[in-house]
Amino acid sequence: MINRLSMTALMGCLVWCAVPRFAIGDLIIIGINAEVSYIDDRGLLLEGLLNIGDVVTGRYIYDSDTPDANPSESAGLYWHYNAPYGLELTAGPYVFQTDPDYTEFFINVGNGTWDGYVLVSYNNLPLSNGVPVDHISWQLDDYSGMALSSDALPLGPPILEDWEYDWGLRIELGPKGDTMVTADVTSVWLIPEPATVLLLGLGALGLLGIRRRG
Repeated sequence: MINRLSMTALMGCLVWCAVPRFAIGDLIIIGINAEVSYIDDRGLLLEGLLNIGDVVTGRYIYDSDTPDANPSESAGLYWHYNAPYGLELTAGPYVFQTDPDYTEFFINVGNGTWDGYVLVSYNNLPLSNGVPVDHISWQLDDYSGMALSSDALPLGPPILEDWEYDWGLRIELGPKGDTMVTADVTSVWLIPEPATVLLLGLGALGLLGIRRRG
């Protein structure tokens, strides 16, 4: 007869084998919080519903196995052209999100005389009021060259304190990109992807079974 611990271990193996490989080791999900610091909305495309001081929450997703499109040894360019990769931010009543059907999202990592970390989403879904979103970006610079050790895609979020300049989240809207919102990033963190959370939960159940047997 299979005891509870053996059954838990078997379930863990089945889940591990069933999950696609990219979901185990390559999918990087970074949570991000920010605060709106600047709005230029002379055309009232945001209808006065987004204000300075509003909180921005969201995440961006990339694949750590994405090949480097830049041959330079001091700069890495990592394009993503399909879902689930890209950005998703919520601010006030609006969601600013990479278009999952026409994804054009990249992360640029520079490591030379100065370090840089840039992410840009070019194709994005329109807002709920139909306003087009031209592009969404975030840029960090460190002219000491100490923030990064290589131009490889990081496996976790940037450490904000290591960067001299944080240019903030930048969102450009409207047919000509003439409405702009900037938000100061306050925190970033690594979000475990769902398969990892499930496996950790199964492991905890196994330990609980051991304790009960003891």
